[in-house]
Amino acid sequence: MAFIFSDLVVFPILRINAKYYGWKMSLFILFLLFTALIGTSLILHYSFDLLSILPDPSQVKIQDSEYFKIDYTFFLNIAFLAISGFMLYLGFFKRKDVKHMKEMAPKSQLLENILKYAALVCYVWIAGGLIVKFFVN
Repeated sequence: MAFIFSDLVVFPILRINAKYYGWKMSLFILFLLFTALIGTSLILHYSFDLLSILPDPSQVKIQDSEYFKIDYTFFLNIAFLAISGFMLYLGFFKRKDVKHMKEMAPKSQLLENILKYAALVCYVWIAGGLIVKFFVN
């Protein structure tokens, strides 16, 4: 359950909510989701512990795994890729004149610039981490 909630507590979702509802409501939604995430994970952990069904970490073995093989997931990924491409085509080329997809909350140019540069810093940080991981001993 906490894993599902964690996808909703990310910066891009916060910005999307702020675009439609404003920053005050967006931060309130973030607080509610974050509280639900922490509460759900604590409840699950301690209820599993109470029932003695937590996995034992000493039983874990490292296994060899194949990272790429052609099975049903390959074909599901191809189907999803085709559906996504079709949806992108509809969104970018067929629906340009749709007027109901407008902003609901006013944007501040200063805030947009701050968020743009914050995202740029994150990209540089990730690139630096990848460089250190793969090229520095």
